[in-house]
Amino acid sequence: MRAHPAALGLLSLLAVAGLLRLARAAARWDEIALAYAAYTEPAVRALLEGRPLAAASSWVGLHPPLHAVMMGLVEVIWPAPAAWLALSALASLGAVLLLGRAAGPWAAAALAWGPLQLAYAAEVNNYPLAVLAVAALLAAPRRPSPGLWLALGLACWAHVLTALAAGALVARLLLAGGLARGQQLRLAAGSVLLVAPVVTGALVRVGGEGTFVQARPDWATWWETAVRGVGPEGLLLAGLGALGLFLCRGRALLLGLVLSGGYLAALLTGAAATHQRPYLALLGPVLAVGLSAWPRLRGGARLPALLFLGGLLAVQLGRQGGQALGQVAALRESTGHDRGIALVLAEAGEGDTLWLVAPALYPDDDKTAVSPVLWRLSPLARAPLARPVSFEYLDYRYGQPRAWPGLTVHTSVELEAQVFDHVARAALDGGHRVWVVLYEHAPATGLAERVARVLRPYEQQVRRVAFPHVEGRLGAEGLGGSPTLGEDLVYELRGLR
Repeated sequence: MRAHPAALGLLSLLAVAGLLRLARAAARWDEIALAYAAYTEPAVRALLEGRPLAAASSWVGLHPPLHAVMMGLVEVIWPAPAAWLALSALASLGAVLLLGRAAGPWAAAALAWGPLQLAYAAEVNNYPLAVLAVAALLAAPRRPSPGLWLALGLACWAHVLTALAAGALVARLLLAGGLARGQQLRLAAGSVLLVAPVVTGALVRVGGEGTFVQARPDWATWWETAVRGVGPEGLLLAGLGALGLFLCRGRALLLGLVLSGGYLAALLTGAAATHQRPYLALLGPVLAVGLSAWPRLRGGARLPALLFLGGLLAVQLGRQGGQALGQVAALRESTGHDRGIALVLAEAGEGDTLWLVAPALYPDDDKTAVSPVLWRLSPLARAPLARPVSFEYLDYRYGQPRAWPGLTVHTSVELEAQVFDHVARAALDGGHRVWVVLYEHAPATGLAERVARVLRPYEQQVRRVAFPHVEGRLGAEGLGGSPTLGEDLVYELRGLR
């Protein structure tokens, strides 16, 4: 029995999308992933302590708790960084699958290798899940059914903006006139039950100190962020998608208007900043549906539309594939050199503490930086939350410690004396050594001196590990700049002076 060509086409698209997301997951194993994973610690702790209701109310800022609960389940089952990254990558891939089944291969292709979709495909936060929620709303049945309830529940609990879109979809279904009276009542009542906890949680938190703190919108920055994020072909595809939405109207146009309106309100009220791009990624599925309108043109316009759209998507795929390959190749090249962390891993004993210190040299908004140092710690290894001393885990000064096999690992951008002493003295009193590795520190003025001052009270051995280094960022374009000699500083602490 021969497979249907459309099914084969969708499978091919999914294979390409999966490979691109696998590359993203590899590249996003970095210090930022560890920092993001720390935000879900309240849900993880609640699940580990057998308090599922507390986990289900563990909001992360203004973000509903679904992603935190899913992360908590992952941490309970297999607390490995690869699992966190795979959770998001699978959600992103699921969005491609749902959109392909609902709107066809052109929409699936636009989402499969859209630049913003790939940039956030493996982030340890709720945005890949929110994109999946938008795709689920677009693919949901028009009548009360398990598929519709799943889509509405996912949207309500994934993100505040997708909850708003779910409400708009329910209103459309109720007002369209195609439902019987009993179906209308079931849809209205079920929707209220799904969204009520989210609305209540949002209202409780909307007045918090950190809610409306962003600067007034800088539209020049917004435009620069959007252009840099999608590239010239992405801008053309977005414009075609928006025009296609207005030509075909329907559910996608409604969701696009609601999501855009919610995003604009977040910008104007200071809940979102103009340099933050993940909100734009939420529009990806609806714009992809808009693109699918062009191949359905009739007459002489059909062939030019197909050629133009196919050409833009091919250019985009080439660019994204090249960036993914370049990033992975650069990462492989950089991990072939000796680094300070390799020295520690070779000499550290069971129960030792490793504190990794690297400055935040670049903003994380463009998602192109990778970490050749952190990749020395296998993302496949179990790395559960660690509490070497009594402290509040969300206090970033403690470096989000994780228990890697044989080591307790902290990562931070600075060392604060009081916090470090709290951790280091407990480890030393227990008969273990404390290792501090300072890396990528040359551009951070005075960081090496500040770390040395914090470590001055300890009996220590300091070693320098030199390695070939390329000035400039290690990112999606690979290694760029002029070769120099980099240096990691490795401090081995055995006790107090």
